[in-house]
Amino acid sequence: MSRRERAQAAIYGGLFVLVLVSASLFVSQFLGSETFWRQFTSGYLFLLLVYTVYLFVLLFVNDLRPARYPLYAGEKIAVLIPCFNESPELLEHSLRTVCAARGRKQVIVIDDGSRNGVRGYLAEFAQQLDIDVHYFPENRGKREALHYAVTNLLDDDVEFVVTIDSDTVLEADALVRVVEPLKAPGIGASTGNVLLLNEEQNLLTRMVGTYYWVGLNVYKQAQSVIRSVVCCSGCLAAYRATLLRELIDEFASQRFLGERCTHSEDRHLTNLVLRRGYDVVYVEDAVSWTETPSTLRGFLRQQRRWKRGYIRESIYTLSYAWRRKRLLFLQVLFWDLTAPFLSFGLRVALVVTVIRFPALVLTTIVPSWIVLMLIRYIFVPLRARDKLGGLVLYMLFYELCLYWLNLWALLTVKNTSWVTRQQTAQA
Repeated sequence: MSRRERAQAAIYGGLFVLVLVSASLFVSQFLGSETFWRQFTSGYLFLLLVYTVYLFVLLFVNDLRPARYPLYAGEKIAVLIPCFNESPELLEHSLRTVCAARGRKQVIVIDDGSRNGVRGYLAEFAQQLDIDVHYFPENRGKREALHYAVTNLLDDDVEFVVTIDSDTVLEADALVRVVEPLKAPGIGASTGNVLLLNEEQNLLTRMVGTYYWVGLNVYKQAQSVIRSVVCCSGCLAAYRATLLRELIDEFASQRFLGERCTHSEDRHLTNLVLRRGYDVVYVEDAVSWTETPSTLRGFLRQQRRWKRGYIRESIYTLSYAWRRKRLLFLQVLFWDLTAPFLSFGLRVALVVTVIRFPALVLTTIVPSWIVLMLIRYIFVPLRARDKLGGLVLYMLFYELCLYWLNLWALLTVKNTSWVTRQQTAQA
């Protein structure tokens, strides 16, 4: 086991210790001493306040000094589109928007062993559109699809590589906008804005629309100010071609605690870029559209996979970030990775209070919690008022359900099962 692997194992074990410590502090108040519990609660709320102010400062800096990048000047862009059991209609829509988008490009589709008949449609699309199609005889996963494309299919004069999902629909300027940061010195990758095609379908999709907006236009925008966006979205991400060729073998062979990794490719690829000392930024004007699962079961299956990857890749981030990106290291250490597990005792206390003192919850705790959350997410009513209803739904849903998935993900982080978009849609 390498030193990095030992460090990752130690951090992973430390998260379990954090949960146990938080639970012990909760229990301590029933053993005759409430001092530690009160100090812990105050400390956590202070940490939440510090992190919220940190985000506000970064977003304020972004408003004062918005990023400016050199304009696109005709450089060749390779667009890689892995596809597995995609809906033929949605795939055609995606391919037509890619081919119609601005920019000099090479469009490559890698069919990853689809079994739903989409291969026949791809053959037709290849005759109608200017795209290259490669077929895997059986499903090998997105990592292998990207690895094969980068090592075997890219034209020699490609300068930038853009990866998108097979259900992504692009705005006309999306490709040129997302690659422009790569013309600036030191930036190795960039990611674009993601909107939902089916946001108005039901209450769940409206809530997810707010979840996406906050994740992109609060968190990723703030991370972009320090040029340390932690994940380039699979819907729309761009990389320097030379850099991608250097790291693609390591990307395809990732293992965690001895197990081969088969999901969260986008986060790991971003980690590899950051580990090499390059910057990663978010481009709000590079707009793409995608669909979200419209059923609760499908959404939760997606979130379970995402949260497992989030834990694994946050652990990976801590193994290198102190040497490369110290603000990123502190952010992940003191909030992104540890806060969900540090707050376990507080969540248990809330459940106990709901059972024992429901009137107190309704008259005091819920109003205070709503005010606190509105302060934390103040940019939603200020900048996206139409998403305020979705924000309230998301806050409630997180406390009731999504938070507890963090614990499940911690216990199953080595699980290598994959939930495809096709499976999610059928769920």
